[in-house]
Amino acid sequence: MPVFRLDKALDLARGVKAFLSPEVGIARDATAPDAERREERPRKRKRARQLASEHKKRLRSEIRSKKRQLSQIQKEKAFPATKSAAENIERTKRKRRTQQEIFQLETELRIAKEGAAGEPVRGALPDFVVIGAKKCGTTSFYHLLAQHPYVEPAAAKELHFFDLLFEEGAEWYRRCFPPPKWKDGRRTITGEATPYYMFHPHAARRMAEVVPQARLIALLRNPVDRAYSDYQMMVRRGFERLEFEEAIVAEEARLRDANDKLLEDEHHDSFEHQRFSYLARGIYVDQLLRWPKYFDKEQLLVLKSEDLLERPVDTFRLVFDFLGLHDWEPETWEVRKKGGKYEQKMDPATRKRLEEYFEPHNQRLYEFLGVDFGW
Repeated sequence: MPVFRLDKALDLARGVKAFLSPEVGIARDATAPDAERREERPRKRKRARQLASEHKKRLRSEIRSKKRQLSQIQKEKAFPATKSAAENIERTKRKRRTQQEIFQLETELRIAKEGAAGEPVRGALPDFVVIGAKKCGTTSFYHLLAQHPYVEPAAAKELHFFDLLFEEGAEWYRRCFPPPKWKDGRRTITGEATPYYMFHPHAARRMAEVVPQARLIALLRNPVDRAYSDYQMMVRRGFERLEFEEAIVAEEARLRDANDKLLEDEHHDSFEHQRFSYLARGIYVDQLLRWPKYFDKEQLLVLKSEDLLERPVDTFRLVFDFLGLHDWEPETWEVRKKGGKYEQKMDPATRKRLEEYFEPHNQRLYEFLGVDFGW
């Protein structure tokens, strides 16, 4: 969506305000007879209301059109295995761009309804970003956090700016968030949650360039369970045809070229780097070690996903303190439980091998965090 859209809307709102302002009318018509001035004011008000009504009608029409486009993009998800990696990445980009456009149009419509000509329409950069990890409960976590009265959600939970859409620029990213608001003397905060950020080799540096003051949150799950959950999702979506044990053996070869391309060209869109990282995504310590190079350690909060499921109230108290929010509880602590509904359980021998594989990496993680997660 063109950057000038909201500026144009602001100019229109100011024009409406000028039409309605009696002082302006008096200054302009100081030499006109009183009767003529009295007749002119109602005409101006009527014209201003007509312009405002037409503007809101156009906005509603554009929102409906964009939502139809988004619906068509979402329907494409029905057959992902028939598309190439590049096509799937392009679909994700189109979806996020369209969601951003809908978000901006809805923001513009809200401002038009409120008649807040002086209200800032420029979105705020995020106060917090949930950086990962995939299949660790970030969706439940984000939607619960977004219910807090002082948290404003973004255009979408996963914006994919620092991994797939960085070339859109910081102004595009800013427009994915609502303008700042004040409630009872306190400013609301906003943020997003894209689990690929923690794993992406360039996301930490990019974030430091755009949002250096952001608070970062990572959710980590037992890497063995995370790997199997990730695998099951890829099977359901039609991407994975190998058995779990075969996929683990094939992972290194599958990722080798993808990793090399990403390291050589930071703008290379490697879907394979995201797709078949069952074990690599579970070596959390290697991913987290990138972030202290660009952010203070106090800016990073690492949570255990199992705690979110088993003790959501205690977990969110830590989060609220980290983000400077007051304690609050939703009507229900609905945290979607991961796993438990797979058609086939993991072979116990496979689980034992994976526990042995992850053990040294987990120990390094505990040393880095100063906390033993007991995996």
